[in-house]
Amino acid sequence: MFKSNVEILEEKLLTEKAGEHIGYDLGLKMVKDHYDAFGEGNAQFVGKNILEQILNQPDCIGINIFKAINEKGEKTYVLVGLDKENQPILENQLINSVGQLTKTDGIVADRSKVVQGWFDF
Repeated sequence: MFKSNVEILEEKLLTEKAGEHIGYDLGLKMVKDHYDAFGEGNAQFVGKNILEQILNQPDCIGINIFKAINEKGEKTYVLVGLDKENQPILENQLINSVGQLTKTDGIVADRSKVVQGWFDF
């Protein structure tokens, strides 16, 4: 039995439904397993305001989170919105207050805060 091309394409695309609640126990195990494997146990905190700004961009279905190094050489993350075609939102077209079509940069975010893990190892 073969799948149609449409079904195969849909499986490859990310959607706003990606992700699920995994519960405390599995979350704790996953974080501890990462710490045991790599010796890293800190978290990056990202505030609600910038997350909402990214998600409120037109056609945004979610956020890609990339490991990165900032200007000081510190580990961090860069966040960018993803559209329904799974493309990063790097530009937005908006209609301004006088009815003209304008372009703005898409939001690419960092400046998160490193915080300690949620439990003691």
